[in-house]
Amino acid sequence: QITPQGLRPTRFGDKSRSERAAHFDFERGEVIFSANAPRAAIGSGAQDRLSVFIQLGALLAAAPERYPPGTRITLTTVGARSAERWTFTVEGPQTLELPAGRTPALKLQRLPRPDQRYDQKAELWLGTDMGYLPVRIRLTQANGDFADLSLSHHDTP
Repeated sequence: QITPQGLRPTRFGDKSRSERAAHFDFERGEVIFSANAPRAAIGSGAQDRLSVFIQLGALLAAAPERYPPGTRITLTTVGARSAERWTFTVEGPQTLELPAGRTPALKLQRLPRPDQRYDQKAELWLGTDMGYLPVRIRLTQANGDFADLSLSHHDTP
């Protein structure tokens, strides 16, 4: 759902061998997991591991002057088994050479927490000329495996 406070996910699913899901219950302030993990408390701004990237873009699009380089943004981020506080740091502007062409962007980065052995690094580039929509997302696992998603095409708004 789209609310005055931003995105409000209802369900997040992750499928590798079998699907696991997290079900958001904002009225009760909790998320319920299908993988027999304990329920977790969430607040009104909680996001799932996909919507967090869109929500960050919406925050910056609404007031880019509030987020100069070095600013840290923390959101509760829900996966299929847990809810964690993810902190992104605004790194600064960059120009990317993407399949869609040369794209001005603002980079944000979430570094793995030192006390979490299998934590992932998340890098996000928001298109500053495209309403701060994600134009590149790179997720890197602790073992070095990564997924790198880049904008390949877009229409003129």
